Amino acid sequence: MASDTYHDQANIHPLPLGQAIRALPAQYLKIITRPSVRSFSEEKEKATWGSTWLQLIALGILSACFSVLANMIAPPHLGNFPGVSPATLQIVTMTLLASFILVATPLSFLVAGAILYGCARLFKGDGSYLEQVYTLTLFGVPLVLLSSLLQLIPATNSWLPYLPHLYSLILLVFSLMAVHHRSLGKALAIVLIPLGILLVLALVGTIMLVTLAQHS
Repeated sequence: MASDTYHDQANIHPLPLGQAIRALPAQYLKIITRPSVRSFSEEKEKATWGSTWLQLIALGILSACFSVLANMIAPPHLGNFPGVSPATLQIVTMTLLASFILVATPLSFLVAGAILYGCARLFKGDGSYLEQVYTLTLFGVPLVLLSSLLQLIPATNSWLPYLPHLYSLILLVFSLMAVHHRSLGKALAIVLIPLGILLVLALVGTIMLVTLAQHS
């Protein structure tokens, strides 16, 4: 059992970029429908920066397009600005939002990968940063796209788009175990420590805002 859990497939090597792109749909399907440490161990050996960057850039573009489409289906209430027509305000808002998503989406994967990689090193993880980010894309890209598609359903867009992200936490634990050869408990700690810090910071920020509001 231990050999199945942590054994890396030494006979698997990175593919040429064109071949790697064609193989991505099958990799996505494998990781999402058959999640396991073994699946990630097999796929991480194919990691290249070319494939990783291509996925992140494509995800940024598609996420920005879905965001614009969602705002067209259910336009948000933006209020009134003197001298600016509602149509112009809507266009400016969508353009700024799309630009932000275009940049922030790839950046969020790189930052998240760096944080997880740093935490894994604290637990003596031995994987590479490339493998960390690449395995994140194998489930992050399809699940973020699924979440963006679910955002287009007005009746359920307040909760349904978040379900794929919850599933991604499970896949993240498997990926950490495969990339860094850590146990389930240590992989959970690597995930929970950054989440705990974010929650504490959010709580402190909320308390500070409430305190400032009460004294203003």
